[in-house]
Amino acid sequence: MTEGSGGRVDRITRSAVNFGDHGTANYHEAPPAAGADETTVALLEAVRTLRDHLRLLTETDDTTGLDGELAVVQGEIERTGQADPARLGRLRMRLDTAAAAVAGLASTAAVVQVVAQLAG
Repeated sequence: MTEGSGGRVDRITRSAVNFGDHGTANYHEAPPAAGADETTVALLEAVRTLRDHLRLLTETDDTTGLDGELAVVQGEIERTGQADPARLGRLRMRLDTAAAAVAGLASTAAVVQVVAQLAG
């Protein structure tokens, strides 16, 4: 938390939090939905990694928009086992828009490669 934030936490992802002397913290990550093929599972892992790495960057409109699109793709794969081709097209456009902001992240290349395989 930053000073002056009033104790507000905007977002915690892929974390476990423990409060109190005898509290416990558990971490559970949703697996991909049954029926996801190898390429879709690779996309899901690449999306999760890129979302984690985006948090290392200074937030901009481009990175926020990209993270939002990645979150939608991640949720769709976790629920259904696949990503809609139209959604992958929107993700590809977001990746193009945010290219300058995320170019230094190796995880960006992994997402681009898998989206290209799935979207053709």
